[in-house]
Amino acid sequence: MISGVMITATRLAIPQFYPSQATNGWANLFAELSSGGLTLFAVLAGIISFLVQFGGVSIFIGGLLCYRKHLRSGKEFVGIGTTFGFADLLLAIPSLGSSSSGPIYLVAVAWTSLLLAVFAGRHIKGPKGSYAGEVRKLMTGIRSRILRQEKRKRRERRLRRRRAQSKITRGSLPSTKQYNVSSNKDSES
Repeated sequence: MISGVMITATRLAIPQFYPSQATNGWANLFAELSSGGLTLFAVLAGIISFLVQFGGVSIFIGGLLCYRKHLRSGKEFVGIGTTFGFADLLLAIPSLGSSSSGPIYLVAVAWTSLLLAVFAGRHIKGPKGSYAGEVRKLMTGIRSRILRQEKRKRRERRLRRRRAQSKITRGSLPSTKQYNVSSNKDSES
């Protein structure tokens, strides 16, 4: 949680000292890489620049979830946050080399907090079952439910066929029962 707060604080403070970080660096990067200024790259740059803003926040949320004993979800949030934090800090490297106007300790704090978040994320011990095991359980449960429904349908079809066969065979056999006059409504008694 502490590294999430540190990354968020440095994310907000760095553009004040390094003005080139205030713009969408991903848009600048993709504009340099693309030859025709493709709009696909512009959309991708917008999405990435939006997501990297939440690196520190997602690390903080992941730490909070781990504190509240939701280890698997917390570990996922920490992983997502460190990925976006790393992408954001990677983009800051060229602007740091080109300008000397800001304090370097902000960037050092950001990288240190990112390393702490990665270290913490690697040492979060989740439940024994893996995702693959959970997916396997889910698929087995779905398969058994489908098979049960198919068995039930087959059993119902078999019973319907037997009933139909028994009605056919009853109608073709001569009746050995005495004639019941009371069931004949048209007769005159």
